[in-house]
Amino acid sequence: MNAPTAPTAAPARHRHHPHLRVPHPHTQVRLHPSASWVVPLVLGIFAGGYAIFIEHNMGTSILPAGLLGLVAAVVVGALCYLVGRVQSALMPELRSAAYGAVFGCAFGFLYSLSEHSVFRSSMMGLGGGLAMYAASFYIFRTHPAD
Repeated sequence: MNAPTAPTAAPARHRHHPHLRVPHPHTQVRLHPSASWVVPLVLGIFAGGYAIFIEHNMGTSILPAGLLGLVAAVVVGALCYLVGRVQSALMPELRSAAYGAVFGCAFGFLYSLSEHSVFRSSMMGLGGGLAMYAASFYIFRTHPAD
């Protein structure tokens, strides 16, 4: 009953499948060159669109609200583009300050469109700018550029 039988096929060899390489956490991710103008463009469109939305909801007709939104989009987009162009030459502290300043100014301006006082809008912009400074400083210090 337990007589040997014909040899069976050889066991399948384990194939080595190459895995995707996961970059080391401290390596810098290289972005596509179009990201240098696409990201500021998208941020400008969002800021301008939100400015149009706020201003039109406050009772302004669409043409003046659209003009305000266009100016806001151009200014925010241009500032984001400039920060993106010079960020590699800046120390992490200055780079974080630039990100915080742009975000704080944009946030304070958009907050002021809702008819809040200048002081309250300034304080909200300052708080948002400081939060962006802290967050970007943490990122730039824990993920140094190569």
